[in-house]
Amino acid sequence: MRLVFDAPHPAEIRPRDILNYGAFRRRFGEKDTESELHLAETFHAAKILFERDNEHVYVEVPLRTEGAPHGLQKKITADLCGVKSDELTLVFCETSPPTDDLLENLRVVEKATNARAMILYPFSASLPPSSWATAEYKKLDVARLPWLDERIDDAFREVIEMVELLANQTRVRMLTPLLEKGVRKRDYRRVINPKLLYENLANLLESGIIDEAEDESYRLTQLGSSLLGEYLAFLERVRRVIERETDESIGGES
Repeated sequence: MRLVFDAPHPAEIRPRDILNYGAFRRRFGEKDTESELHLAETFHAAKILFERDNEHVYVEVPLRTEGAPHGLQKKITADLCGVKSDELTLVFCETSPPTDDLLENLRVVEKATNARAMILYPFSASLPPSSWATAEYKKLDVARLPWLDERIDDAFREVIEMVELLANQTRVRMLTPLLEKGVRKRDYRRVINPKLLYENLANLLESGIIDEAEDESYRLTQLGSSLLGEYLAFLERVRRVIERETDESIGGES
């Protein structure tokens, strides 16, 4: 038995739709009955499916069984469906503990030869016991929203520390040239007050964002490269939002 689409053209999520939550929300968050939590789960699930090399990702996908005995055909709807070659990954974004409908959907997926399932839960929902997932459903991944778990306080603290580190004009002036090449102290001293230079070098080295190479130049670490790239992209998105809202406000007043 296989699972196949029961609609000719389900709505497809493109990689550009998950570049940021705002873009995703504008395109896929138009239903009045959908909670913000469910939409956030959908956004994160789409990112997971693309990270797992799914070639296509669809939202609100109706499916039906094919090849089941007469009278035993089933129809189910997944919040998302990733397609990789001939394999389907069905995602169910849940905001409460397992329901009978969810369990029945998982049984259908379990019997399908071309599908597996993933469930996303928020921190507030009780996850099923690990034995429940492994014993009855062998093709099932169970996950929580990564930013809503028991470690939310630690995660929030770590993020704020990094934001505070980068929310400094001197440190950003020191870091941005490193996106292109290493920089030595003498090069920094030409443009930055030495006292500020040494204070901030110590902070950046301690954070693991930069390290000192054998030629005594400072370079971004892998963490630093990724973090700085994300931070600059974030600043650009914020700038565009401010400009758009300002233009709309001015337009509304005129």
